[in-house]
Amino acid sequence: MSEFGGDALFGYHGGTAARWTEEYQENLYQHQIAMLRRIPFLRGMTPWILKDFRSPRRTLPRLEDYFNRKGLISNLGEKKKAFFVLQKFYREVQSAQPPK
Repeated sequence: MSEFGGDALFGYHGGTAARWTEEYQENLYQHQIAMLRRIPFLRGMTPWILKDFRSPRRTLPRLEDYFNRKGLISNLGEKKKAFFVLQKFYREVQSAQPPK
């Protein structure tokens, strides 16, 4: 499974239904991971995307400012709230694996 996630501007906070907030992205990841857990044949996944990046078509002032903001980490290296949701999930999956 690839390219799941949602936009958030690091440091922008509000309710879980308010687009562009870290809480919105965090909530989206919580729901998406819950859905992904129910797919028994799922063997791999990656979010879209790890770090915010420049994008000339993302022109929304103050929120995008020519960046794709779907990253779990801001373009300045700051971890958004959703980063920790995915980190927790990956750690749970890793700890459930039998030792090699």
